Parts: sequence; structure tokens; C-alpha cells
Amino acid sequence: MSRFLLLLFLIIGPLNLSAQRLTEYNEKGNEALSRNDLADAKMWFEEGVSFCDSYSIDKLTTIWIENEQFRIPMRSLMTKCLNCLNIKATENDTASIARLILYYEHGIGTPESPELANYWEEQLSKLSKLEEQLPALEKRLPSPKEKPTPLNLIIGYNFTPSAPYGITFGLLGKRWGGYLRLKSNMIFGETIFDCNEYGITNYSNDGYYKFDRERVSRFGVTGGVIVKFLPWLSASVGVGYGERKLQWHATTYSYSNNNNITAELWCENLSGSYKGIETDTDAIVKVSKNLFFNVGCSSINLEFADLNAGIGLIF
Repeated sequence: MSRFLLLLFLIIGPLNLSAQRLTEYNEKGNEALSRNDLADAKMWFEEGVSFCDSYSIDKLTTIWIENEQFRIPMRSLMTKCLNCLNIKATENDTASIARLILYYEHGIGTPESPELANYWEEQLSKLSKLEEQLPALEKRLPSPKEKPTPLNLIIGYNFTPSAPYGITFGLLGKRWGGYLRLKSNMIFGETIFDCNEYGITNYSNDGYYKFDRERVSRFGVTGGVIVKFLPWLSASVGVGYGERKLQWHATTYSYSNNNNITAELWCENLSGSYKGIETDTDAIVKVSKNLFFNVGCSSINLEFADLNAGIGLIF
């Protein structure tokens, strides 16, 4: 009798854990049990037996044990439970083996068979000893060395409205990576004068001048980290130096020489120019094994902002 109570405890004990994630048929079966409607409970738990659901099998076993008058209509159903337990027992499921011993000892779904009960008791004992030996065995075995994740080379073309010529180099591992980006509009020109909407601030002569055209010189270099969130989605954040120079062209004329042109010069419009810390951030979408697109934005001193877009290859 003590063995019977012990094995019954092994069956009922895990139910609290199993109940945390019940299927709909198990929930319906429990509701029927709360109403003491055994026929309805049997019907719902029987649906779980078709999936060899351990929770459903345990509930049906409990009904069979506690209600002798209900055992006859449950014979074929308990045989199905026995078949499920045999399958799981051959896969070294110790909980199923413990239930199987109970079935053979007390003739649940099958005639009583002390020989089979003893056989499965021996198997359960061997598995228990093996589980006790596994930690010591694992300590003796050398730990498998993880293969280093190869770094992928990234080369891409980057475009912004103010700097249409950009290139990105980078390396990307399993989760982290880094990159370096250069960008420019390929317009270069030095100025020695400053100007604004009111005129040239550090220039004087005996004539006058007119602004007649403008140009923008753009350059930037940034570097930062890449973080991979999904196999196809990554994000990058970088910081560096950037400048955007708005330059105005002025033609000077002479009052004393019939308004003839005396000189031409370029000055930097300080109100439309920016230089300093440049930051950029992008989302990187891998569309095939070797092809990616990126889109994002950049800023100089958080005063001048621009959009980023690009395409590139991953090797």
C-alpha cells in the first residue's frame, strides 16, 4: 500500500506545474471535475490522450483510482493511456515510467503484471543512478570549444543630399560590429573672407561688390558600432567630424574706373555654415545573402540635419 501511495504521489505531484500552461481541453476537464461531472471530464481529458498529454493521463488515472464504479466504461480509454506511457517510457521519461509501474501493479488498462512492474522499476532505478552520475561525468569531459564567429566585411555606397559621394567600410560579427564612413560633395575651396546677409565683414576697398552665386562645400567622417538585432536587421550609431561651408561669390567694382570689375572673391557665409561633431544613425536591412540597404539621418552639432541612404555588399 505504501508503494501505491508513493507512486500516486509521483502522478499527482507534478500537476501543479502542469496546470500553469493548460490546454483548452484540460481546462474544460477541470471545470467538469469541479462540478463532479465525471462523464464530461472524461470526455475532455480523452481528447488530451489522443496527443499523449501527460496532464490528461494523470487526471484520468486519478478518476479511475478514486471512482471504482466508473472503471468499467474507462477500460478502453485507460488502455490508450497505457500505450502513451509505454511510448514515453521507451524514451526514458522517468515520470512516465513511474506511472507505468502503477498501471502494471494495479491492472490499470491492462491485467496486473508484477513482472513488468519490476522490469520498469529496474529501468527507473538505472536512470536515476545515471542522472546522479551525469554531473561528475560532465566535469571529466572536456568542454567543447565554440567556433569563433567569422567577421563579415561590409562595403557600401552612402548618399546624402548634401554629400552624394560617400563610402562605408565595416566589419560585422554574430551580434556586434563597427564601421567607418567618409562623405563629401567633392567641392573644395578655401576662403579668407567672412560674410552674411549684410555683406562681407572683413573686406574693404574703394569700390563696391555684388554677390552673384554660391556653392556649398561638404565633408564628413564618422565611425561607430553596429548592433545586429535579427539576421536581417541591424542598426548603426556613429560619431565623428563634419563640416558644411556655405560660400558666396562676390564681384567687386570700382567707382573711379567706370564701374569696371576689379576683383572676384569667395567668402564664407557664417550663418549658413556648420562645423564640429557629426553624428549619424542608420537601420541596415539585409535583403539577400550579400546585399543590404541602409537608411537613416546625420547631424552636425545637432544644428544641421541630413538624410542618409545607401546600398552595399556583405562578404
